[in-house]
Amino acid sequence: MSPGGHLVITTIACAATAAATGSAALTAAVAAGGFFIDVDHAIDYVLFDGQRDLRPQAFLRYFLEGRVQRAVLVLHSYELFALLGAVAWWAQSPLLLAYLFGALMHLGLDIAFNGRVTPYSISAFYSFGYRMAHRFDARALLGMSVQRLEGGFWAQFFQGAPALEPLPETVVPRRTPASSSTS
Repeated sequence: MSPGGHLVITTIACAATAAATGSAALTAAVAAGGFFIDVDHAIDYVLFDGQRDLRPQAFLRYFLEGRVQRAVLVLHSYELFALLGAVAWWAQSPLLLAYLFGALMHLGLDIAFNGRVTPYSISAFYSFGYRMAHRFDARALLGMSVQRLEGGFWAQFFQGAPALEPLPETVVPRRTPASSSTS
């Protein structure tokens, strides 16, 4: 989903949380999980891809044009959500539960909308172990080629990435079940 889409949906979820609970802390936790979870994209951009252009336009274009080299995305993982869910249950933490609500909403939207921009399994992509098994190689994980985008920052912020062309099969082979041979 586009960053703007996450912002709009998270704003609605935060308004509902504030109206239902009256708690600024719970509302902030939903916002952290629903929108600010994407801070891990910035961490990947700087630490793992070595990018230094911190202008919002450059950062957004880098992702939307399919230029990402490493997809570590530690906050976008089933494994972290399971761990946080266990801690929230054990600690009986409403704040952690509110964060998880926002984060699960974010992840569900990512799976629903980002699946259209990759020829590979978007559901598997959100497993940290799966990404690690592929050495966090974004091209191998997502199978996309680089494409130039048109339009200004706000259009890209709210529209997100268009469906990208997959890499040729010779570059990133699709995984297929091993065929059994009969002798």
